[in-house]
Amino acid sequence: MRKTIVTGCLVLLASAGSALAGPPLSLEAAVQLASRPGSWIESDGDLLADGTFQGKEYEIYSAENEAELEEAAIYGAVTDLNRAKSTMRVLGYVVTWDAQTTLKDENKRQILSSKLKDGIGVKVQGSLDPNGTFKATKIKLQGEKNVNGKIKIKEKIFGPVTVLNARDGHMRVLNTTIIPRPNASFIEVTPQLTN
Repeated sequence: MRKTIVTGCLVLLASAGSALAGPPLSLEAAVQLASRPGSWIESDGDLLADGTFQGKEYEIYSAENEAELEEAAIYGAVTDLNRAKSTMRVLGYVVTWDAQTTLKDENKRQILSSKLKDGIGVKVQGSLDPNGTFKATKIKLQGEKNVNGKIKIKEKIFGPVTVLNARDGHMRVLNTTIIPRPNASFIEVTPQLTN
């Protein structure tokens, strides 16, 4: 995962791997790229009441871009925290953790699970178990933003993609159906060429 910095029409990426973002894509071109075997998508947006995710920004990764394809990740607010069972709900998923799960604060300092609480934002990396539970290998606390007097917690999903409806741009990442906003933006992230 990396941070995207937009200045004018130039998109710069800072990441552990070396990748570049291409020019903006149309919905049709984005769906074509996402349809390739092994493609992953990272989408910022909002979880809707019906459990679908409305994406506003999409970054599409091809299978050739292995350096960028970390573990799947979900971002959102913690709800239904149960420390006794080491479970919580994030972005509609039941998340589990254990003694091998790394927990960190916003400054990347190791923390105990006692710092987790309902309502805080987290980034959870891991994998989806066959029963639909998200098994966390890493949990990192996320900051929150104040937007027009309301606290806003980042909601994002990153993982392998399947196209459900090419005409409308509906896709599935993990067990979440993603529908694009009318003004959604799409870019392809490609490996940086080295000399």
